[in-house]
Amino acid sequence: MKVKHLKTKTTIELTPEEMHDWINRVNSLEHMLDNITEMSDMYLSDVNKLNTIKYRLTDLLNLKWNRDTYRYIKGGN
Repeated sequence: MKVKHLKTKTTIELTPEEMHDWINRVNSLEHMLDNITEMSDMYLSDVNKLNTIKYRLTDLLNLKWNRDTYRYIKGGN
């Protein structure tokens, strides 16, 4: 992973393998959040924090939800 900090933005460059790894992490978050929500064994504020992290990661990595596989996949561009 290469991170470039410019004056107006930060660019993260990932190899295809690193991108695949991050997609797997987001999908793991999805699975854990689903289990936690069903068990109701955590504070709702903690679940909300996990959801926020997941949505920020999916936005950062431009991931799209695939309804057929119930997983996030790499978006366009």
